[in-house]
Amino acid sequence: QEPAPAPGPQEPRTRPGRLPVSRRALALTAAAALTVLGTVGWAMSLSSTPDAPAQKADSRTLFSSACSPVVSMGQHDECVREAQTLLKRHGAVIAVDGDFGPQTLRRVTAFQVIAGLPPNGVVTAATKKALYESKVRMDTWSTKKVRERIREVFDTTPDDAVAIADCQSFLDPLHILPNTNGTRNWGLFQISDARLRELGGTPGKALDPEWNIQAAKRLWSRDRDFHDWPHCERALRTEASATPS
Repeated sequence: QEPAPAPGPQEPRTRPGRLPVSRRALALTAAAALTVLGTVGWAMSLSSTPDAPAQKADSRTLFSSACSPVVSMGQHDECVREAQTLLKRHGAVIAVDGDFGPQTLRRVTAFQVIAGLPPNGVVTAATKKALYESKVRMDTWSTKKVRERIREVFDTTPDDAVAIADCQSFLDPLHILPNTNGTRNWGLFQISDARLRELGGTPGKALDPEWNIQAAKRLWSRDRDFHDWPHCERALRTEASATPS
């Protein structure tokens, strides 16, 4: 009897649901390649996307690097000159000399009041923007018109009333005087913050020459004198007593 033939090589068994090792490795390699290709494609799509346009730098002088964020009292430079030039374009009577002194302080504050900005007297970013872009006008009454109107309103004491206003504000309707305690006096007759509240006024109203003159007349009418302006009233009396009769 012939011996039974030896069994031949058998196919390796695989677990149900799993690929043979060689096929599984091939599948993993293909998946990795697809992942790499996808990542490269995504990166290329990003690099081909046009960049957002860079924000254009503001070339206006007050916003340039040559000027400080706040232009204020005591400065003397081209930034002050630019602010003065812009104030003049809005109708302000101001010297364009590059010197941020008391006159520029008054005009900046008046501009801020008229433009509806906080009247802090310094040229901040908001004030710079308004100087360039707003339509605010600072034109006001001439000295001649101021004199005439004061005489009409103070018909019983026209000369004294004009003298008081001249002493207080040089007959400048936009005159503003800061006090050491943080308060301010406003307009032709330099109505104080306290008097403004009492009369139902605002800084904006006080810079209106008609309102200011009428407010001064109301104050004068209480006692029919100028005791609300003691410094100028004393000067007026001194001048009157020194005048030969």
